Formats: sequence, structure tokens, C-alpha cells
Amino acid sequence: MTDSYLKRVIQVIINKTGIDPEEIGDDSYFEDDLNVGQLELLEIISALEEEYSVEFSEDEKENIESVMDLVELIMEKVE
Repeated sequence: MTDSYLKRVIQVIINKTGIDPEEIGDDSYFEDDLNVGQLELLEIISALEEEYSVEFSEDEKENIESVMDLVELIMEKVE
């Protein structure tokens, strides 16, 4: 199940940032590895919240550092 969420999160990252898909892994950190700033990250989070009809708290958003953090949070909210 993780795979389908991971693929979708990666697709949204690509759509919002234009980053090459080969550069994005589940262990990629948004700021350090992908050079994704806070504003871009908020756009990614917002798109995923809308797509999955979930809402993350400010604390949850602040704790998202890696792609897998975001995938796990979505899985927690959806399932």
C-alpha cells in the first residue's frame, strides 16, 4: 500500500517543482536533498491534502522533513 502513496507523492513533487523523478527517493529530505523550500513544500502538502481529503495540523506540517514522512502521514490519515 505504501507504494501507491509513495508514487502519488513523488508525482505531486514532480508536478509542483519540476524535479527529475530519478532524484526523488522515499528517503529524500525536502530541503537537504531536493532543495525544496518551505513555500514549495506547503504547495505539495496542500495538493495532497486536497487529493486525499485530509487535513494536517500545523505541528504535523512542521515535522515533515522527508518524502517518507509525508507518505506515512498520509497513510495515517487515510487508513
